Amino acid sequence: MKRKTIRMRLAEAVRRRRAAAVERLHALRDTSDAMLLRAEEGPRRGTRKRAGVLALTAFAGLAGMFVAVSQDVLAVNFTTANSAYKVYTDKVSGLNAAGYINVQDLYGSTDKAVAQLGFKTATLNGLCAIAKQNLPVLGDVSLLVTAGEPVDGTLTNPTGQAIAAQQLYLASDNLSGTGDQIAKLTLGQSADTLMMDTIPFAGTPGAFGLQAQTLNVSNLDADSYGIDLQGQINLPNLKIRVLPGAKTKADCAS
Repeated sequence: MKRKTIRMRLAEAVRRRRAAAVERLHALRDTSDAMLLRAEEGPRRGTRKRAGVLALTAFAGLAGMFVAVSQDVLAVNFTTANSAYKVYTDKVSGLNAAGYINVQDLYGSTDKAVAQLGFKTATLNGLCAIAKQNLPVLGDVSLLVTAGEPVDGTLTNPTGQAIAAQQLYLASDNLSGTGDQIAKLTLGQSADTLMMDTIPFAGTPGAFGLQAQTLNVSNLDADSYGIDLQGQINLPNLKIRVLPGAKTKADCAS
């Protein structure tokens, strides 16, 4: 009974932290909306200026989130996206992993069934995230976020370029890669009993769950509806770029 009470308290603490992160994300979005409104109230110079303001305010919101991360105030949290974006890494080496099927809350759209995968600790050999959007007049643009070593299919492990994350969560409906060095894997565990070492990661009682002490995935390619970082992360060689056109994995190494 005492152990169950501790789990419930830990789960409630995790829920509170996630709710606080979402509230901060909404505040950033509201700030961007206010910036856009002020821009539209000023002199109008056509649709191109408005599209440029849209791109700049979106960029400002994302940059603000990474500033908050550096100040250890806000976790990286893109869990309100209503369309998938691509996430690539040459390898993720995870310890104390767990996963289950869940409903992802999407902003202004129908909810999505996804696999929720969590790692107590994870080391990434490179990170590349690509979000695409079509803007009036400008057409297709891509937000390209890269960090660590280039994501090019080769593990070079340069000094100081490894990305280390704590309590990393990924929501995806399509993930591929090569699993290796998997240890103490349990498939079909009741989702409400899942633990990432001492951290609860609970789903629906009786639903399918998996748990592993070690879970490594090489050449990870995921369609993500949410990256949620509840702990800390280092992002060496971080680059955030808004580029014309629909970018692909081939652009991750540039």
